[in-house]
Amino acid sequence: MKKLLLPFLFVLLALPVFAQTAVLTFTAERGEVFQIKLDDRTINHAASNFVQIAPLRPGKHYVEVKVRTRQGVYQMGQRIVVPAGVEANYGVRTMGRSGKAYLRLISEVPLAPPVVVRPLPRYPDRYDDYDRYEPTPPRYDDRYKGDCRNLMTGHEVDRLIQTMHSRDFESTKLSIARDAVRNGSILAEDLKRVLQQFDYESTRVEFAKYAYDYVCDKEHFYYIYDLFKFDSSVQELERHTGRR
Repeated sequence: MKKLLLPFLFVLLALPVFAQTAVLTFTAERGEVFQIKLDDRTINHAASNFVQIAPLRPGKHYVEVKVRTRQGVYQMGQRIVVPAGVEANYGVRTMGRSGKAYLRLISEVPLAPPVVVRPLPRYPDRYDDYDRYEPTPPRYDDRYKGDCRNLMTGHEVDRLIQTMHSRDFESTKLSIARDAVRNGSILAEDLKRVLQQFDYESTRVEFAKYAYDYVCDKEHFYYIYDLFKFDSSVQELERHTGRR
């Protein structure tokens, strides 16, 4: 209910502002350039053939116009009333050689209602080095509930790989990988990515045997087999998993 009321409240707050504003335009009907002074305030110091005043307080205003043409300067003053919530468009005309000018109301067009932008939902930051956390759907189904305790997310696997990549010694990489998986579980496809960070096949075999007990989807453990060059390594892993 609160989510539905929020955009409605924005509209209610915007309506008073919308109702109290107006727009006023002046256009030279014959293309002459002119200057506008509104309520003793000069609007355009440089003469032009179009002037717009927005936003404008609706109500009574006094307009002074000075039109410059080849025949001379035409000027006049006139009181106008601008209703709230409209764009009032006036045409500026000159009267032959009389030296006079006048305003003609061309149209009063209702202003469009304000655009209300509904704020996007905000998610709490989960990682300090990420500006925004976008929750991802679970990567396993009900079949894996028993073995997927504290399943490592894709981001956590990325961080693990980044940490391992920053180390030079194989033994250090192995210790880091063990620490990462021992308190949770990991998908077979993510385990394959971790194994690729080791330089030696013997280390890959050692960690694969260690990590097997923490693999969430054990039926996919074979995904990692194509990382090994020697059939003996694959056979060793098969013997190990067959005894678990």
